[in-house]
Amino acid sequence: MYNEFFSNEYFCLAENEGLVFIKVTRSGYDINDFKTIIDEHPRLMLTKIVALRSAITQVINTHIEIGTYLEIIDITVSKDKLQAFATINLTPAQFKDTDKDKLRDLILALAAKENIIYGLNVPSIMKNMEAVKTFPIAAGDPPLHGHDAVITLYELSEKKPTLVENGNVNHYELNLINKVEAGQWLGERIEPSEGIPGRSVYGDIIKASKGKQERLIYDQKSIQATLHSDQGKTILTAKRMGAAVYENGILTVCNYLEIDGKVSFETGNVDFDGYVDIKDNIEDNFSVCADQDIQVLGDLGLGAVACVESREGDIYIRGGIAGKGKAEIICQGNLYTKFASDCTITCGGTVHVGYYLMNANIKAKEVILASPNSRIIGGHIEAEIRVLASEIGSKSEVLTKISIRGFSRNDILTEYAQLDTTLIKLTEMIDLLKNKISRYLDSDLILSEKEAKELSTLEEDYIKAQKSLKVYSKRKKDYNGYLKTKGEGEVKAVKCMHPNIMIMLNDDMTLNAKRRGAGISYYLSKGAICNDE
Repeated sequence: MYNEFFSNEYFCLAENEGLVFIKVTRSGYDINDFKTIIDEHPRLMLTKIVALRSAITQVINTHIEIGTYLEIIDITVSKDKLQAFATINLTPAQFKDTDKDKLRDLILALAAKENIIYGLNVPSIMKNMEAVKTFPIAAGDPPLHGHDAVITLYELSEKKPTLVENGNVNHYELNLINKVEAGQWLGERIEPSEGIPGRSVYGDIIKASKGKQERLIYDQKSIQATLHSDQGKTILTAKRMGAAVYENGILTVCNYLEIDGKVSFETGNVDFDGYVDIKDNIEDNFSVCADQDIQVLGDLGLGAVACVESREGDIYIRGGIAGKGKAEIICQGNLYTKFASDCTITCGGTVHVGYYLMNANIKAKEVILASPNSRIIGGHIEAEIRVLASEIGSKSEVLTKISIRGFSRNDILTEYAQLDTTLIKLTEMIDLLKNKISRYLDSDLILSEKEAKELSTLEEDYIKAQKSLKVYSKRKKDYNGYLKTKGEGEVKAVKCMHPNIMIMLNDDMTLNAKRRGAGISYYLSKGAICNDE
């Protein structure tokens, strides 16, 4: 049975079993005006535009289906089943004349019919009820997913010396070796938490996922991992006293020798396959050799020692070196010392000096003096990148030789420009590998032999990527310093340069024959020696 609900001089609209039909009796109607009819009848939902157009243009005088006749209340539920909405299909005028309590009861009845039983909010329904607008009627509880594991590891102290000047007393402080005691905290993992289930508007439980696990990667020979269930943590502690380091991206405690006093006849010469920490000094004619870092903490510094050598690491000599023409210092990494005189230094990295160099013979990548009152007097310094001090030479015009081998700025600029891309790719790779590894770490998962092998391969790749990231990050830091050098090799005196300074840049040599003022630089540019004057 067709129930007519609209008519004009051109057609009539009728509803039958939830469908809308049109019957056209006269031509000449502009179909663009049909929108007004839709606005005045919210329950009309047009679904067959082509049929409507054909009926009007061809004046079809039979009932043609063109749409759906909506209920007064329309209930919808979000895809995640966490929200339910109602739409009142009445015009504002019709809505105003309708009993709101009856509309509320109708909404609740339809919700019950749709099995929406959880999170219904009647006050909110009454407050938000509006004509031809969709508004919320019920809200479920979203699941709270567990927190992912959070790892915090031991941080090594930065190898950055500090100058302390107090009257006539000067100090040059640095913590080169990160000593740890047996049982000392070295890191922890806050374990992933279980999630809290949610509930849909249908009352169904929505499962919550547990937080992602993350692998603790550390040297199991020197570090102990203990799960503290009451704290929700796995804590790393040192199994023995040693030096905390990161080897190939893996936290480990390396061999460490502490000499609580001097290297003397009581100890003999020292040759050690790890880190050496000397609390006092090294007496004349004795030698200390080690595979890794060496630090000598005595206030008086070194005298005529035979040799101090780090085969792979850095050296820190707190009190300075007064070598008496005999002392030899060799390191693969950097050297840090308060001062150096009458000694020979061979350094694979940078020689960092606090206050002065006097009659020292040095070979290094760079030689940097930190104090605003620092001086280089006499000796012969050979560097690849630069030599920097506040003052070079002396009023007595002692001959001072400085040679700079030089470097290719273009090569460094080219590689430096690529480093950011490389570091981003390595970081992305590490994050990807961490995510892949975490999939194997579900506590409920028993790995097959194939899966265990896959996990082992992923962890090896992760360690390699971490090592590469460390190498390239250090290279970027080094290059950033090199690029601050003027030209392709530089000798710079911040305050002044005295006469009788022999400077060789690459294969060219010049003699600074007069006193030059602040900020004087000799530098290599296009194969020739230039200066700031």
